[in-house]
Order: sequence, then structure tokens, then C-alpha cells
Amino acid sequence: MDILNELPPERFREIDDLLAFVSIYDDRRRLGAYERLLRDHADVIRNGVCVEAGCGFGILSARMAELGARRVYAVEQNPLLTSIGRRRLSRYANVTVVEAPVQEFEPPEHVDVLVHDFFGQLLYDEDLWVLEHLRFRPRQVLPESAELAYGIVDSSDYVDDTVTAEVLRSLEGALVSGLFKERGDELTDVAAEWRYGEGLKSGPVKLESARGDLLAFGLRILHDGRVICQAGDCPNWSFVWTPRAGSVFLLRFLPEPYGSKCIFEWIE
Repeated sequence: MDILNELPPERFREIDDLLAFVSIYDDRRRLGAYERLLRDHADVIRNGVCVEAGCGFGILSARMAELGARRVYAVEQNPLLTSIGRRRLSRYANVTVVEAPVQEFEPPEHVDVLVHDFFGQLLYDEDLWVLEHLRFRPRQVLPESAELAYGIVDSSDYVDDTVTAEVLRSLEGALVSGLFKERGDELTDVAAEWRYGEGLKSGPVKLESARGDLLAFGLRILHDGRVICQAGDCPNWSFVWTPRAGSVFLLRFLPEPYGSKCIFEWIE
């Protein structure tokens, strides 16, 4: 879904965010994975104070309210999404909708559980940095870790009549999502890791394999060492591809007003 007419920048961003949530909720596997994660932590949620960071339509806030949370703060900075969330959550007496960036939210009480989905397709390329700048420290963050996995494959197994070898060569230096259909066995190593309270760990990555001319990346969301959701299984996150152009690459992420941007380069 794309916005095709000219709009003021702020209005464009608000509607673009809203459409992004429509796409996110359309991923039933992702939603089911998060709902299972909440049920697995029902003992912490029940009678607790919970926050959904970037609540969108408030679906997970509603689930925590139904699991018996004493208070749920559904925090969302987009006014269009906040308006929808207020209407949808109005029947829950234990839910308070807050229109604010979560990094500016100061809860009036200790928070037991914070639920979020700030992951980008390259792990840290959206809003994950926000969780390092909260004005409160929750007892439990769901999910609390993730990694960006990668692997080297042969492009001859993926190119076709449309995305030919010539087209692929033209994409050198670009990270392109959804370029090919993943097979499920591409990812063999980890390029970057994030854990709540520890932040992002990344650095130069040396490719050990001399074979393969196509680099694939895929997000894995984890909690307690268990995969909750991952690119390929949950359509909200697709694989990211780029032609191999060296033996060592570097990923860096630079915070911006609305998320982070990814800098990718081959350094050897």
C-alpha cells in the first residue's frame, strides 16, 4: 500500500505509519507468535502494570487486559493510530491510551511488563534504539532479544528470467528486501545481536566460506533463547539480499528522528 498523492510531510508520515500497521496485523503468524509469548508470561502480566510500546491498533494491549493486567498503558505517538486505539480499547477499564513517544512516557508506577515490536528487517534499522532511551525500567521486556542472521549462497540457485545474473550484478552495494523467495536453509551465522539492557553488538564480519556469490540476511526474534518469530516464517519480515563483493562486510546503524538508518559496506 502506497500513498500516491502529495500530502504535507507530517500528514504523509501519519498515514504511512497507519498503513504500516495494517500490513503488520495482516501477518497472522507474527500476531499469533506474539499472543503465544504473552500467554507464556501470563503470570507476570496478571495483576501487573504493563506497557505496549508503539501500540498501533492496541491488539496486544487488549490481550494483556484480557490476561488480567491491573493496568495497561497503550503508548502510541501517531495521532491517527491513537484515535483508533482509543475506540477499540474503550471497553477495557484497565487500559489507558497514551499519545506520546514511548521514550518520553513516564509511567506513574513501576512497570512489570513492556511489550514491543520495534524490529526492522535488518534488526536495528527501525525503532529498536528507542528501548535504550526509556525513562523507566520494566521488570520484563517481551521479547528481550533478537539477531540478524546471514548466509552465503550461490546466486545460480535463485536468479530467474526476471532477476537475472545481470540484474543482480547491478545491485552491488544495495541491500534489497524480498528480491528472491527464501528456501529456509540460507542463514548459517550471526552478523549482529541485540538484547535489552545490553544494546546492539555488531562489527566487521568476515565471510569464512570462499564459495557463494550472494549474501542473505534474515531477522530472528528471540526470548529466553527461543525463536519467537523470524524472517521467512512471518511475512512481516522478508529476507534481505545483496551480491557478494568482498570477504568482509560492515553494518552500522545511525539513529535518526524516526528510527535508524543502515550503512552497509564491503571493507575487504
